[in-house]
Amino acid sequence: MSNANDFAVAAQELAAALYGAAVKRADALRLLSILADFFPDEVTSTSVIGSAMGVMQEATGELFRRAAIVALARASAEYEPTSADDAAAVRQTVCGALDAEIISAGDQGQDATFNALRALRAAVSHDLATRGAQLAGIASVGSNLSMPAPVVAQRLYRNPVRSDELVSQANPIHPAFMPTKFKALSS
Repeated sequence: MSNANDFAVAAQELAAALYGAAVKRADALRLLSILADFFPDEVTSTSVIGSAMGVMQEATGELFRRAAIVALARASAEYEPTSADDAAAVRQTVCGALDAEIISAGDQGQDATFNALRALRAAVSHDLATRGAQLAGIASVGSNLSMPAPVVAQRLYRNPVRSDELVSQANPIHPAFMPTKFKALSS
């Protein structure tokens, strides 16, 4: 790296590489959430060099977190939630990461960053709330007997074709033996 600009570009490229490496958007959200929560270890030295190292480590952590948060917001825009509850959970995760950085930028007097992050948070929140409102919620399903997935799908949705959906949500040992209690889409 020849200068700070190159370092910032490298941080953005790292976040973009994580985003691009994920096959599923849910994996991208998980990976980027981890990076968005990166805080370097504190420097234990109280010398002048140790203090300078601490300042550099804090700035580096901030740079990587913010690059990850921007990529996280992009991933949330491409993510297809499976239910209203799923959309709300993703919104909470992304907006939570954004809130932490908004507070950090505000505390440091970084007004332009503060405003940009607040605008990004508003866009993410609106997008996921809008898309989530169009989806079914999650409901608890229960029965006294273990039944095959097509039977459960017929009882719940009046459509046995949706049995694959139930199998992916309940993750049974075998589709012929659905658990007696699990969560599924309400409609």
